Amino acid sequence: MECSNYLETALNKGEIHKHLYQGSKDKIVVTDLQRTLFELGFRQELKWNNYEADGDYGPATAATVRAFAKKNRYTTDGISVSNDLAKLILQRHDFLPDMYLLWSIYKSDLRTRYYVSKGTSTSITAIQLLLNEMGYGNLLNFPKYGADGLYGKSTRNATIAYANDNSLPSDGDLLSRPFVDLMIRDINAFYGENWSDLAKNNLPQSKSPLIFFEGSRFRGKACRTDILFAPMLEKVNDYAERSQVYVYVTSSFRTSTNVAGAIVKPASRSNHMAGHAIDMNVIYGNGQLANSKVLNHYPAVDEPVRQFISYIINDPQLRWGGQFRIKDSVHIDDNLNSDRNAWDQRYLAMQRAVQFGVYA
Repeated sequence: MECSNYLETALNKGEIHKHLYQGSKDKIVVTDLQRTLFELGFRQELKWNNYEADGDYGPATAATVRAFAKKNRYTTDGISVSNDLAKLILQRHDFLPDMYLLWSIYKSDLRTRYYVSKGTSTSITAIQLLLNEMGYGNLLNFPKYGADGLYGKSTRNATIAYANDNSLPSDGDLLSRPFVDLMIRDINAFYGENWSDLAKNNLPQSKSPLIFFEGSRFRGKACRTDILFAPMLEKVNDYAERSQVYVYVTSSFRTSTNVAGAIVKPASRSNHMAGHAIDMNVIYGNGQLANSKVLNHYPAVDEPVRQFISYIINDPQLRWGGQFRIKDSVHIDDNLNSDRNAWDQRYLAMQRAVQFGVYA
């Protein structure tokens, strides 16, 4: 998940309510919760201008947790955060980068005709993710294909149904102003009033190190990465082409949650935090999916998958997480964090860009 690192780490250990409750002394995890809720748009509820992220799980934080839960149809008094609620918070945070893409369409001049089919793979993926979230997964054939970034009959039919169910005419392709307004309305239903405040910084800009990598063999979530990692992804794309597989991205660059005037120290030197790693599944054959359960059995996997992973293993600049001491078979990176100074430089460059719009 592309989410806040301390909150995710605490959740993975289980019983997160022992860290997140009114009066908690675990300032690090509470601070990360507050920063995450800030990025989800709940500035006013947090009374951010007065307190920012102070690590105090007091009435304002409890009220913010309730506000988020109410928006997302989850019942809580806000006094503590359960595992399920924490997962939902992180899922919404993970969802944000793709929704920023739809926000950029919303802010564009739609007098120039925009079409779903003529968008980038990342913009089509964002629309597919939203349509699935709004209940049109069956029409998208989402269980089989997920958000593949391809405009076809399924995406067209889901788009038409979504529009028609909201009393809008649609050919399933034209991004009219009423249709785009509808998408933003439904995104707003998940987030606080200020959710789009950081959108511009989280999209590729001139001089920003952040780019969206789009390879011919890449599918899934928007692949946000450091521009310096792009040559490695080109190689991954080439290996996928040779193996006749697709790389289905589930996670790429992860933001370190925002706090005014500072870059938050991460829980670990993860290459995701510097934009130098991806998590992925492998799609091969007739839509077959090799996820972690399958990849964990390498080399005893189907030949296209075995060939692809072999290419990654044998590349001197790439690492496959299936060979880590703690196996992470969906992970690919370039070992940037073996050089602490190099990692620190790229981490700071990426985080300054997305948090503050500062390009070194």
